[in-house]
Amino acid sequence: MAAENIGVRSQARAVRELTAGEWIIVAEQKRLAAAAREAARRGKAGAPPYFAHMRICSAGRARDVLLGLDSHIDTSAEGGITVVDYRRAPIAEVFFACEPGDEYEIEVNGRTVTGILERRHLVTFEEDEPSAITVPNGALRQVDGTWRFETGVLLPTFSRAPGQPLAVDLFGRGPDFQRNMAALLSSDQTALLERDPNETVLVLGAAGSGKTTVAIHRVASIARARKGDFDPKKALVIVPEAGLRHLAERMLRDLGLDAVAVRTFDDWIRAEARRIFPWLPAREAPETPLGARRIKRHPALFSAIDALLDQRTRELAARIDRVHAGRGAIQRALEARREPILEKRLERGAVEVLAAASPKQRPLLEEAFREELRKLEDVREDLYALVGDRALLAHAVRDSGGDLTRAGVEQTAEHTRRQLDEPSEIRFAHVDADRLVTLDGRSLDDGTPDAVAGTVDIEDYAVLFELLWRKTGRTQTRAGKLRRARHLVVDEAQSLTSIELRVLGHALHGNATIAGDEAQVIDGDGYFTSWDDTLSALGVRTTASYLKTSYRCPRPILDAAYAILGPEAAAAKPAAVRDGGPVLHTVLPNEGHAAVFVAEALRGLARTEPRAMVAVIAHDAATARAVHDVVARALPARLVLDGDFAFAPGVEITEVAQVKGLEFDYVIVPDANAPSYPDTPLHRRMLHVALTRAIHQVWILSPGEPSRCLAGGT
Repeated sequence: MAAENIGVRSQARAVRELTAGEWIIVAEQKRLAAAAREAARRGKAGAPPYFAHMRICSAGRARDVLLGLDSHIDTSAEGGITVVDYRRAPIAEVFFACEPGDEYEIEVNGRTVTGILERRHLVTFEEDEPSAITVPNGALRQVDGTWRFETGVLLPTFSRAPGQPLAVDLFGRGPDFQRNMAALLSSDQTALLERDPNETVLVLGAAGSGKTTVAIHRVASIARARKGDFDPKKALVIVPEAGLRHLAERMLRDLGLDAVAVRTFDDWIRAEARRIFPWLPAREAPETPLGARRIKRHPALFSAIDALLDQRTRELAARIDRVHAGRGAIQRALEARREPILEKRLERGAVEVLAAASPKQRPLLEEAFREELRKLEDVREDLYALVGDRALLAHAVRDSGGDLTRAGVEQTAEHTRRQLDEPSEIRFAHVDADRLVTLDGRSLDDGTPDAVAGTVDIEDYAVLFELLWRKTGRTQTRAGKLRRARHLVVDEAQSLTSIELRVLGHALHGNATIAGDEAQVIDGDGYFTSWDDTLSALGVRTTASYLKTSYRCPRPILDAAYAILGPEAAAAKPAAVRDGGPVLHTVLPNEGHAAVFVAEALRGLARTEPRAMVAVIAHDAATARAVHDVVARALPARLVLDGDFAFAPGVEITEVAQVKGLEFDYVIVPDANAPSYPDTPLHRRMLHVALTRAIHQVWILSPGEPSRCLAGGT
């Protein structure tokens, strides 16, 4: 990975001394920098004076406008100075949207302002002094105290190997695709499709090895092998994110299997839970607190469920004993049972109790046991007892190996307490409805701690199914039963926890195709342990099949991504089938520089590769929004935080959590700095996922201190 402190150099570059005109530009930037520092003396400490400069002519008057992190206007400085916030100032749009010589028209405070953009430069600094300035066809750069002109200094040149197709050419293959499928797949992928259609298959492999391709195409292979015996409506494909759902649906359409259901796990379990547990609150909590989410998804929650079942056994035994004067015999008989299913404990305990009962007691005891059995499917109180009882949750903390904390227990219990409160609309139902309308039209509880009142968490659905199973040995209530799948595909299975996989296992009534890569565990509360544990939770048995070649990424990306994984990497590096352009790395002073550089580079890429699919992949949603605010001023760009990718030419800005299983021609990582990517296994995997989405080339930007996760690949 090639890196520079302030820019990416091209491999072949022209270098010459500055012309008189270029010396004027350097002198001008020094003057502007001095004036900007003076104007910003009460501004953001430590920030460079600006990172972009433009000269505009409006109403017959030329003036310089500088783009920085804050706005400063100082008319007392020589010639006056204007520094504007690149994110918010309307005039900044001229820099992003126009080329020198273009006329512009913008709205400022309700009035239209027109003019001409005369010049524009990107500027980088070292110790508050200009060190590089973009000019047509290159940049002016200071090295060892001497200024020189160099071509291709500040912005990278993206490239792809000759003859390599763009991502858009891989979609929409049409009706001929199914006939040509064998020619499009590698021999190791084809071998997996030729496995026994009644067999469960576990497909493992590095990013870009074709796991999703194999998993989806195996549905088509099974459909052909079974012919009239295969009902596409009985197949189910489960993926972690909406973006991968759109991709899988598109692939299945190409294969003529539109009827196969593709669902994210959250959407699937939400629909099933609300059908089977109709008493659930209508609303979901806006967001589950991290501590509660971690506890509800952690495998150690099974310990708390065990404790809850023991508690329920004692309670029902005591009820029967007390009412029917068992003098403790009934309680002793039931508490001695250790069956994992409460119904089995009750049934087998009843046999023992009834055998010892008198003829007069026996009918009454039989009815008492039947009544307790009828009540087992009601798990509403069990859910809130489990996640609201600190003593029960303490069992999970004890068995979590340090993953869970007492603080998380407190957060979970308090969150549950608030959920059990009635929302304001119910508490104030006696008040005239017109008086309950807020000025902004939102509910009374929105934006307050009471916003979770009367809600359920998305994580509760899997817990409910586990409680129902542990109490009855079934996944049905009087309202309905879990729908069964004859063939189940679980893609990116490493994203699901044991309690979630168990629900899918209960839904499986046939065989499965499971695909995954433990190097892509990027959920902080995923708790992946091993593929044996994954198979066990699903209730299936098979041996793993490995795809050892990455067909998506060229060798430089694979090398960099493997190095980034560091100690998280597999023993063997995935094989590459082709070379490609280098992974580019640029270190910049701050996020302002990075955002402007990204916007500028994307403008150039739109000219040279107008049909390319480009992803700007940020660490989190907030950063993605901030980058989009800037880039959207320069060119059309979509912010995608809900998985709704276009799979078409253009620029999409998103976060790492959205892109598992997806691919783009070019990937830009705008925030690979120490705060966003601290040196942890999780963040190494996140960066690895971001890089391996690229088919052709990656550009990494580090605003400020570069992430130490990059150390192995630079």
